[in-house]
Amino acid sequence: MEELLRLSIDAIAGNRQADALVLLKTLLEREPEHVHATYLLAAQHAQLGLVDRAETGFRRVVAAAPDLAIARFQYAQLLMGQGRAEEARQMLAPVLAQVDALGAYARALDAAADQRMDDALRELDEGLAQPQALPALAIDMRRLRDQLAGAVPASLTEVAARIDTPAPIFLTGYGRTN
Repeated sequence: MEELLRLSIDAIAGNRQADALVLLKTLLEREPEHVHATYLLAAQHAQLGLVDRAETGFRRVVAAAPDLAIARFQYAQLLMGQGRAEEARQMLAPVLAQVDALGAYARALDAAADQRMDDALRELDEGLAQPQALPALAIDMRRLRDQLAGAVPASLTEVAARIDTPAPIFLTGYGRTN
């Protein structure tokens, strides 16, 4: 199973989404409860704009591994993109207390959901100043910070739309519980 997982990660990193999908689905046919494969498949679905499939996958991951903070964060982003701020907040709640960069980024999303852009920018700065366990996430959060500093978004959906989340963000979060 780990070989299939590694091959799927390589396919995602090589921008071969079709191969990654086939590999992940094959792995999940053999081991349906494989949390990390489910997580990566949900991430791929999100990348492809398959929101319903992504949401189903993220929901399964969070149910099976509630401490997988990056999955909660990604799921919250997906919910925010749909204008579902309260659900996103609930998903982020366990991450908000973290004292690492991901916790700061979660607090930034929470503040942005309330249109508290000064707080969002402060939290993004806090997160960016910390050690980065997830380099691709830091790149996305720096880009979000620059965009938010330039103009106040009109809505929560616009905030979420500004968070461009390429596949590597999911890969860097693979296997992490913080």
